[in-house]
Amino acid sequence: MLMMTEHVVKNVDDLAKVIDNKSSPQAMYLGEVLVKSSHISEKQLEVALAQQIKENGKHIGRILVEMGMATPEQINSALAVKLNIPLIKLEGYEVPPETRLNVPTDLAMQYNIFPLGIIDGKLIVAMENPLDQQGIDALRFNTNQRVEAVMVSPEDMALALSKFYSEHEEVEAIEDMALDPVEDANANEAVHVIEQQAKKKPIVRLLNAIVLQAVTRGASDINVRPERDRVNVYYRIDGKMQFSRALHKSLLPALVSRIKIIGQMNIAERRLAQDGHARLVRGQKVIDLRISIIPTVRGESVVIRILDKDVGLKSLVKLGLQASELAAIRSMLHRPHGLFLVTGPTGSGKSTTMYALLNEVKQRNPHILTVEDPVEYDIDGIEQVQVNNVKGNNFATILRHFLRHDPDVIMVGEIRDAETAEISTKASLTGHLVFSTLHTNDAPSAATRLIDMGVEPYLLGSTLMGVMAQRLIRVNCPKCLSEEDVKPAIRRLLNLPLDEKFYSGQGCSSCGYSGFKGRTTVCELMVVTPEIAALISESRPYKEIASMALKQGMHRLGDNVIKLARMKRTSIEEAMTIRVES
Repeated sequence: MLMMTEHVVKNVDDLAKVIDNKSSPQAMYLGEVLVKSSHISEKQLEVALAQQIKENGKHIGRILVEMGMATPEQINSALAVKLNIPLIKLEGYEVPPETRLNVPTDLAMQYNIFPLGIIDGKLIVAMENPLDQQGIDALRFNTNQRVEAVMVSPEDMALALSKFYSEHEEVEAIEDMALDPVEDANANEAVHVIEQQAKKKPIVRLLNAIVLQAVTRGASDINVRPERDRVNVYYRIDGKMQFSRALHKSLLPALVSRIKIIGQMNIAERRLAQDGHARLVRGQKVIDLRISIIPTVRGESVVIRILDKDVGLKSLVKLGLQASELAAIRSMLHRPHGLFLVTGPTGSGKSTTMYALLNEVKQRNPHILTVEDPVEYDIDGIEQVQVNNVKGNNFATILRHFLRHDPDVIMVGEIRDAETAEISTKASLTGHLVFSTLHTNDAPSAATRLIDMGVEPYLLGSTLMGVMAQRLIRVNCPKCLSEEDVKPAIRRLLNLPLDEKFYSGQGCSSCGYSGFKGRTTVCELMVVTPEIAALISESRPYKEIASMALKQGMHRLGDNVIKLARMKRTSIEEAMTIRVES
């Protein structure tokens, strides 16, 4: 079995040892290396090769990743074996100051090249793709030096570039601010000066580095918050806000103006809130950015929502549902009509689940229409409509027009009012499969909430197929897992045996020292049986509906999250955030 070691290097001496110990290249195809490394099976390789023929010779590594047969890390590892190029882990690597000067910032960002040091007269650089001859040739031309490349993961590369060069850009940007003082200018001149500053390379590269680092670390949001004497940058990672860095206060006007430029907003307007949209292209990856700017007493505050299709668009299988829940949902999705609801508070992953439902039913090639506020992801083969309340296009208005377009499946972003609730319910009664979201804490209360909104109980009882209440729970980092110290009081509260062991991540470089890496869905699924439908039709109280659902196999959110903790997937401390709610 072939194995490729990822070498952790912290300085030039570590790097020199790795390069000295290189062995001979492997005369094998990439697929063979992956099979011999036990990353994929012979059968999987055959399937991928057949797909490669259909896609006119597309790279086999990309095909394997897209088909879910291998991870990008496994492909990198196999390439390193095949090409005999050291695979490096840049964990706190110390770059000699003179080495950074050898690689211009623009060149490093354009070709994803990170300088490591000079060994035996060669400039050693880290690259995602060491076979990028164009990048190596450009570097040779600019530095007039011999160049040798080692391999790093895309995540390592992006983090290294954004952290290393953004600090340099901040210093340059502050120096530029001093050359163009705003304080002495009048209002019109000040706007012009700030606009010019926002277009200069240091500010452009600083913003690029901030966004790139957020994307690489898997952040869902970037927050730029002005304080009295500085500007703080935060990333929301796995649902939790993490401090990233502090910037000099003088950079705020130019940085916000740069954000307004890419978001196609009014640079001169600093007293009113503004929304914008931008698109980031990195290699073959397209990431949408949704931008919101509000004025505060200390300056303009910015939130950038990162909409990454690779992260936000998931299949039902990848949501993390239990096998029984997955089977029940798929059974409902095969019905010709009915109403399925996803409930939970803001930030509980409802939109991700809705898109997963759409991708599941899309395989049958139905006519799908969606009404959303906003449209987060553009999906081929689905007609999506954006709500615009200013122009009178609200959920209810659009839904009425939808019914004239002969849809098979309708997705309503959110049921917010009685009219939308009534039209959605009637549409599900007249031969349409309808999905929507609702703000309730658990599954059984969705029925009583809709009845309170004015939906006729008999109508709801005959159309509602099921309700899934969900939350997102952080997953333990597998690389730093250790036994968790659960206090006796918490064990009593959760009815856990005193001798039962639970586990949590302690924090390491792989998870950014948070102890968690990624999130998964935890839910309670209420399938509407004839007995539950009868209770809804009679407008029975919430407790009766909940009691019947539990009798017929529904598992509470709190019970499901404890099950995840018993599987070492999450910690009891994290489970408490859901257990207390439910």
